[in-house]
Amino acid sequence: MRHNYHLDGYAYRLRPVDLGDAAFIVEMRGHDSERLQYIPLVPADEEKQQEWLVRYFEKPDDYYWIVERITTGKAEGLISIYDVSPPEPTAEWGRWVLQPGSLAAVESALLVYRAAFEQFRLRSDSCLTVADNQRVLSFHDSCGLARVAYLKAHFQLRDGFHDAVKHLCTSTDWPLINNLLEPQAQLVARRINRVQ
Repeated sequence: MRHNYHLDGYAYRLRPVDLGDAAFIVEMRGHDSERLQYIPLVPADEEKQQEWLVRYFEKPDDYYWIVERITTGKAEGLISIYDVSPPEPTAEWGRWVLQPGSLAAVESALLVYRAAFEQFRLRSDSCLTVADNQRVLSFHDSCGLARVAYLKAHFQLRDGFHDAVKHLCTSTDWPLINNLLEPQAQLVARRINRVQ
């Protein structure tokens, strides 16, 4: 949806996606590479991506952000919260992809959880990961998230169907997860600011 939720962290911020980001989205998600083997590709066509964004702007339960470096304004990734379901309310987060070498993983996850629990007041926020994607599964495990489901043949990717693992963060879990992620995000920010 076309929204105005901006979230600033220590080194990174989330800003709403706009039509001008179509080329960046294609750059991040429209090329078949080993790095993107576990996410659906988007058409490698900027005009088609703009058409998708126009449809996305009309969806009331979908929030899509660019992950950008605060000091430079440089876009380094994408992340979203979608399928916001009242009256619970619950949602899922995903569309998460970062440029190679980006240090935004911890802080972008921290900020998306902040949006979920402090902005949108969700009761729970889940994420689904391809079961073979051990790196991302390990990241979610290290954040203190509970594995709550294993979904057979949930994702259809370029090479067929893949199982998924569902991680869950509840509003009750959020303070503990925040306390785990925030010091890590601060540490990364100090490293980034020292290098610049």
